[in-house]
Amino acid sequence: MKQRDFLLWLLLVPGVGIVGRTRVWEYMVVHGLNELSIQEVHQLAGVPQQQRASSRVFCQSDIATRQFEKLKTTHYVTIADEEYPTWLAEIDCPPVVLFYQGNFLFARYPGVAIVGTREMSSYGEQIVKGFVPAFVEAGIITISGLATGIDEAVHRETLAHHGATVGVIGTGLEVAYPRRRDGLQSQVVEAGVVVSEYLPWVGPAKHQFPERNRIIAGLCAACLVVEAKNRSGSLITANLALAANRDIYAVPGRIDTMLSSGTNALIAGGAIPALTPADIIKNSF
Repeated sequence: MKQRDFLLWLLLVPGVGIVGRTRVWEYMVVHGLNELSIQEVHQLAGVPQQQRASSRVFCQSDIATRQFEKLKTTHYVTIADEEYPTWLAEIDCPPVVLFYQGNFLFARYPGVAIVGTREMSSYGEQIVKGFVPAFVEAGIITISGLATGIDEAVHRETLAHHGATVGVIGTGLEVAYPRRRDGLQSQVVEAGVVVSEYLPWVGPAKHQFPERNRIIAGLCAACLVVEAKNRSGSLITANLALAANRDIYAVPGRIDTMLSSGTNALIAGGAIPALTPADIIKNSF
C-alpha cells in the first residue's frame, strides 16, 4: 500500500484518534515505513485490548472497504505530500490527512486567523468590517471556523470584498454546520477552500470543534481574537497559535462586558493589542 493510501486508511481504524495517528506517523517517519499492520497500529495508538478485536474485524469488513474506496475519490492531502502546508506540520498533533473542497493553494500560504464569540456584538461586527477589507486589500488570506458570530462575519466580509478565505470546519465536508439558507460554506468553497480532518460523512460533535482549532492556529501567521469570553474556544485557538509561535493579537474592549473579558485578559497576558489592521499587516506579513 502506498504511504498516502495507508494514512487515508488509518482514519477508518476504530479506536485510533488524533494522538494515536500522530504516534503512528512519527513511527513511520523514524523507521522509513510506508505502512504498518493493524496490530502495530493498535499498539502504537494505544487502542485498549478489549477494543482491538472489533476494530480488526471492522477493518476487514466490506463496509470498511467501500468507505476506503469512497475516500480515495475525494480531494485530500496527507502529511506525506509536498502540498501539505509547511506551517501546519509544525503544530502538536498535525492532522495526517486533510480533506478539502475548493482551491487548496489558499491553505498553503499562512494567512490571518480571525476568531471570536458566536454571540457577536455590534462592536465586534464593526471591528470585522473595519479590519477584513484591509487584509483583503493587502492580499492576505483570512482563516476562520465557519461558526456563527465572528467566524461567519469574517468569511462574509472577505467574500464581499472579493478576497480569499479558508474555512476550517469541525465536521466532515459533506455536512454544513450550522445550516444556512444561503449556503455560506459553498460560497467559501468557490472563493477559497474549506478543509476538514474528519471523514466526509461525520456530523458535529462537541469535542471536534476544539480539535479543529489547532488547524486554524497551524495555518495562520497571525491570530486575531476579536471578541471572546474568559472561557472560549477562541482563547483555545489563541493559546494553540501561541504554542506554535504565531503572533497573537486581541481587540481591546470595554471592561464591563463579558464579550471583551477574554480579549482583555489576552492583552494583559502579553497579546498584542489590535488597534488597526495596519499594525498586524506591518508586523506579521
